[in-house]
Amino acid sequence: MTISLEHMTQLDYDNFYENSIYEYANEHIKSGNWKKEGAIARARKAFENLLPNGLATDGEYLFSIFNSNENIGYCWLHFSGDNNKSFIYDIHIDEKFRGEGLGEAAMLGIENYCKERKVQSIGLHVFGHNQRAVSLYNKMGFQVTNYRMEKVLDEG
Repeated sequence: MTISLEHMTQLDYDNFYENSIYEYANEHIKSGNWKKEGAIARARKAFENLLPNGLATDGEYLFSIFNSNENIGYCWLHFSGDNNKSFIYDIHIDEKFRGEGLGEAAMLGIENYCKERKVQSIGLHVFGHNQRAVSLYNKMGFQVTNYRMEKVLDEG
């Protein structure tokens, strides 16, 4: 297993952009944050605000994740203005490659990339219903810094 992060090509970015918008909207729907109606538009607006110049947006680093020579996913890293902190906006390992330890290997690749740039911390957000990701991040040493809780009340 040889994981590498390579800057996205425009074609990879175009695929990432559309797929991520739909995934982001669906995760918000699953979590109960958004209603299905209008979710794609909300997600698209969020992406337009965060990536106004696409691949050339300052402070945003978009990578294709490779295992040997095979593209297995992508990662979107944000660096704060002083580069002391990084935030993983999105990381995705294609479904057919999951369960093989590649998510953990990709996270280690991201850590190494950040360490080489003297980044002091990496943050991320994970939806509470995504227990597989929560488990991986806990295993990787990420610690909870906030909780957002909600109780859905029965109607009637």
